Amino acid sequence: MKWALTLLVILVVSSLSFCQDVKVREEAVRLLEQANRVSTSPKLPNLERVDTFRVFGGQPAMQEGSFTRVVVQGTGRRDEYSFGSYHLLNVWTEKQVAVAGTPAALAPPEITNLMHIAPILLVRFNGEDVIHEIIGRNVSGHRARCIEFDTIRGEKTDNNEICVDQSNGALLLEKLGVELIEYSEFFPFAGSLMPGKISYSYAGTQKMEVTQTMTVLDEASENVLAAPANAQMHQLCTTFRRPFGISMPQPRAGNGGENTEVIVRSVVGVDGKIHDAVVQSSERPELNAEAITQVQQWSFTPAMCNGKPDTHEVELTVQFQGR
Repeated sequence: MKWALTLLVILVVSSLSFCQDVKVREEAVRLLEQANRVSTSPKLPNLERVDTFRVFGGQPAMQEGSFTRVVVQGTGRRDEYSFGSYHLLNVWTEKQVAVAGTPAALAPPEITNLMHIAPILLVRFNGEDVIHEIIGRNVSGHRARCIEFDTIRGEKTDNNEICVDQSNGALLLEKLGVELIEYSEFFPFAGSLMPGKISYSYAGTQKMEVTQTMTVLDEASENVLAAPANAQMHQLCTTFRRPFGISMPQPRAGNGGENTEVIVRSVVGVDGKIHDAVVQSSERPELNAEAITQVQQWSFTPAMCNGKPDTHEVELTVQFQGR
């Protein structure tokens, strides 16, 4: 399973090279599609979303942050992020975005994790997913139906589980590789069910806890989308081309051990070089410094915005083989 919101459902199981029960796969697809419908509003109103979150295991041991989004449908939105010394405000309107706050090229990994799991992570099955069984069990006090499946990508196999509430179909739990996302305290919003609490763990360790609210804005103030006085104004891209890799050497292979990946976020500059690289996720922290050094050797064609070279944030996968 790929961690994105735009994956395609693939029902043609005859193309799979792994034995699956057709009826079990059809039922798994039905359950997941129902969960996605339950978690998706048919028509969003003007709204304010507020996420407050706690991050564990850093320095200091526990840190707090927040994210606020105000949406005026058909007009624009206002996003504000706060975490430690990082503060960023973006005001999006039809043709431009006003940016104010911390002069950093990249948000902290904790902010990226928050935007990954909230308001809810919706996924779909594809041809890499092998469904094994659907079992009934208790999840945080709810009777649930849990889909047990593997995702096979090349030589890597992830053991996964997705659990949905047996009574209302809402997503309760997603174990996707080393990520575990647990949803609870659901509330109705604009024809959907949204989680009021989200717990995020990575490789067996809890990393984040999120409290989430959504409120309908019956009357949106004209000042909601006003740009701050100190904001920098950026024009939106009407035509865009992403960066393309020119040279992306991987680390030296080992003589044994396991294959592992380190995910790095960075900015590809107008010079095609990597800037401001940070580790987003890693199962082997001792490889993080080497991963950063490795991607700093990579080169790209720059992104193109409205026909001109532009900076662009990218997510890069560094593969360590036999290490």
